Amino acid sequence: MTSQLNVDTIVDKAGSGGSNVKMANTSTYVSDGGNVAQNTVQGLCKVWSRFNGSSMAETDSFNQASLTDAGTGLYTVNMTNAYSSNGGSHTTCSGAYHANNRGGGSASTVEIGTYNSSHSAADESRVFVLSHGDLA
Repeated sequence: MTSQLNVDTIVDKAGSGGSNVKMANTSTYVSDGGNVAQNTVQGLCKVWSRFNGSSMAETDSFNQASLTDAGTGLYTVNMTNAYSSNGGSHTTCSGAYHANNRGGGSASTVEIGTYNSSHSAADESRVFVLSHGDLA
């Protein structure tokens, strides 16, 4: 027997409008057709950042403790909450230059490099990173 709860709004017990919905790591998203599409928690982006690689000014981020300038065109995003292992999947890009995941990160860091059209490391004013993985 299954149960279904249909609501328009979820609020806290005091009715103040805020809510704190907790989901288990095994929670799944079920499509309209009833098929399980994915593990909801695993499918979420765990770290993202947008920053100016020339001035090292952060524009916005999630789960980022700090940024490190590792040299010309080289950056490290230091995570607030680490992955369970060094097995995250990282996507990087930049505004004018091409970017890549430098691959030497750890369970708590993502290393990024930005390169100009001559494939030389170069500081870029618009750097973006997204990372997916299992949090510890």
